[in-house]
Amino acid sequence: MRLEPTVRVRGLVPVFTGTITAVLLVVFFLLLSTSFMMQPGVAVELPVSRFLLPAMQDPLVVSVTGGPGAAVFFEDRVIETSELGGRLEARRTASRQVVIKADEDAPVALVSAVTELALERGFGVALAATRRPQP
Repeated sequence: MRLEPTVRVRGLVPVFTGTITAVLLVVFFLLLSTSFMMQPGVAVELPVSRFLLPAMQDPLVVSVTGGPGAAVFFEDRVIETSELGGRLEARRTASRQVVIKADEDAPVALVSAVTELALERGFGVALAATRRPQP
């Protein structure tokens, strides 16, 4: 027994219906998966603290190296701790924040002295310690 369809569709109509269906599915998927439907992430509110630093915009960087020849670097030059205060004052217009990068074995007394110099002159200070890469 052979079944024959009662309606014969000829031409490109069957091709267009499949294509249109696929295009509409893609459009609906894109519309439903955009950020208009859901906001990505979770809202977090930081606690209020007077110790939080604002976002730093172009901070001054002071590096303190460790080891037997511990030194202070500012603007890619070795300087004495006594000179650092004057150099920071000269750069006050550029930034009011100082990042102190200290090696793992930098003397704590030297890091403390650099921190005190910056704080005395009204700079915001952030400490950044570095470690040697593990083999």
